[in-house]
Amino acid sequence: MIKCPECRHHISSMAKACPECGCPIDPEWAEAEAKREQESLDEVPFTVETGVEEEAPSAIETGVEDGDSPSALETGVEEQTHLNPPLKGGGEEDSTDDTPRSLREGMGESPESPKSPERPETPAAAPKRSSAGGMFIGLVVLLGLLIGGLYYYDYYTNQKREQRAYELLQGCSNPAFYEDFMVRYPKSEYIDDVKERYVKVAAQQNQWQQLVKNGTRDELQAFVRQHPSSPYVKVAQVRIDSLDWASAKESRELEAVTHYMAIHPDGYYIDQAETLRQQLEREKAQEAARRAAARRDSLARADSIANANSGHSITINLPF
Repeated sequence: MIKCPECRHHISSMAKACPECGCPIDPEWAEAEAKREQESLDEVPFTVETGVEEEAPSAIETGVEDGDSPSALETGVEEQTHLNPPLKGGGEEDSTDDTPRSLREGMGESPESPKSPERPETPAAAPKRSSAGGMFIGLVVLLGLLIGGLYYYDYYTNQKREQRAYELLQGCSNPAFYEDFMVRYPKSEYIDDVKERYVKVAAQQNQWQQLVKNGTRDELQAFVRQHPSSPYVKVAQVRIDSLDWASAKESRELEAVTHYMAIHPDGYYIDQAETLRQQLEREKAQEAARRAAARRDSLARADSIANANSGHSITINLPF
């Protein structure tokens, strides 16, 4: 920083003209003036203003008699010449005060005297803290929004999974699936309905397991009538079909096979039953033909005996 040679305001050494009075600034002079200002600033000792004026040293202290003025060598103060160029526009620097300008700048005697450039303050701490605080608040708000979004997403997806799991239980006969639902969603809105259905399904499964081991046809039929929508109904019907076919096949009676075919038209053994029925019908026809032939033979033998023993009363026992 330098001072304008016209109005003595502080201006930048890089300025081409004073922003206050418009006085043009010579770049070379500005550079030399900036260096001189810096040198004079370095030479001024650091003093603490106490508000108490210093008393002039006595003749004894200075070793100079009254009436003699101390020379520059005796006082140890060199006379400094003003390096400022003549003021442009005819103005001259005030020379009424013999105190070197560098000392006056360091002492800061008056607003009109040249002042040492103030060192630029480091802006701040306050703006930085303010900026950092705003950034922190923004991060906190962003983090809150992110957490809220994640919570809402998790809640929404959990609701969808719960609804899907409940829908899958419709028509399910495995108690393990109901147990899994109750463990995963203990606070579900469907929990009461799931518990009630779990009790029924568990009882139904226990009953079915007992029937599979040693259930009779009548017990299986009773299970089908009691639980028409149970998934075990088809298995029970297959079991009944198997028992009826085993009974008909073992009897080898045409009436039993025909009855099986009547109550199980789509049974698993319907083809075997049809084959057995045809076989039994052929056997029955053959048996009827054999019996008819045996009867004819008996009647023929009876006629021949009657002709041979005409006039004699003969009793013949026929085999039919």
